[in-house]
Amino acid sequence: MIRQTTFKETLHNLRRAVWAFGLLISLAALPAFGQQVNQLFYNNSGWADANLNGSLTTSPTGVAAFTTTPNNSQHVFYISNTGDIHQLYNVGGGWTDQDLTAQTGGVPANSNSNVVGFSNQNFQYVFYIGADFNIYELFYDNSNWSYTNLCTAYGIPIGEGHQITAFATSDNSLHVYYVDPDAHVIQTYNVGNGWEFQDLTAQTGGQQAQGRYITGLSIGNLQYVYYVDAEGDVHELYYNNVNWADEDITALAKAVPSFGYPNSALSATLIPGTQKLRVYYIGNNDHVIQLASTKNKKWTAADLTKKTKGPQANSANGVVAFATTPNNQMHVFYVVGDHVYQLFLPTPATKWSNTDLTALTHGGLADFDAGMGGFSVANEQYVYYVAH
Repeated sequence: MIRQTTFKETLHNLRRAVWAFGLLISLAALPAFGQQVNQLFYNNSGWADANLNGSLTTSPTGVAAFTTTPNNSQHVFYISNTGDIHQLYNVGGGWTDQDLTAQTGGVPANSNSNVVGFSNQNFQYVFYIGADFNIYELFYDNSNWSYTNLCTAYGIPIGEGHQITAFATSDNSLHVYYVDPDAHVIQTYNVGNGWEFQDLTAQTGGQQAQGRYITGLSIGNLQYVYYVDAEGDVHELYYNNVNWADEDITALAKAVPSFGYPNSALSATLIPGTQKLRVYYIGNNDHVIQLASTKNKKWTAADLTKKTKGPQANSANGVVAFATTPNNQMHVFYVVGDHVYQLFLPTPATKWSNTDLTALTHGGLADFDAGMGGFSVANEQYVYYVAH
């Protein structure tokens, strides 16, 4: 057992070294490219691509996107090449770029951090990992933005630098999930009395998280969090309103694993109005894999690249997936080379199709290893990615 643990730690450290070397190379190349956030937009008739003309950003940045209600204003968050958290927003008069770090006097992000967030009516919550590895909240109260260091203010553990996700439950509780330096998944939550935390890995006896992305969603107060272990398997941490449990859903579905660290694109979504869970990742065969379950019972797998005879994916990029309403059509967006592709499943379900949206729109070329974000408003679709 000791030799096996040592081997895994050595492999993990080697993967980190390789990833860090690749990151240094990509950062060295930054002056040659104007990397900015682009939007792919489907208006119920056709697709269009637009450069949102925000600040220059680094390739590994995460991209968070959501709408506020009831006004359906669009909000996109990313990390500039100075480490500042920026918001691109459109309230109907075109896109505006706002440096939230400069505005609030906050701490810049870690160079590898993702940025995540959600809205509750028009309140906005954005989370990231700082250059000091502390967990930060940016909060918009309908009037002003403010920031809070959750580690110093509430004594929660620091992060390992990049894996973080967040969502609210139906009781308006706030939940943030991230990975600490011991590769444990930490939940910090606020039910109205300040932030508390739980070590979900220690609590469930689950595997360590060794991926680049962590993601999740809620159904009512039920919580589902997904991460990748050292072997590349996707795990689900599930809260049933009483206890947390950890399951290897890649093994349950008999699916191929992902590449694991650092190439572990991961996205999870819920088909609206149902309890149908969908998880998407890039397998170690460079194929887009779907894991599916209803009511978190039996998990099944589908190789969507094989089904559509599509090209192999770029495992270093992010993946984003969502269903449109009220038709519940599934949409999965990922990167092949430097083109953004869409996998699409209509309703009633017939078969998946695969479209090169970059070629279709003559849009910006996607960066090698950046994150993606997106959402739908009715059947309109919005996808955000970093282009050069």
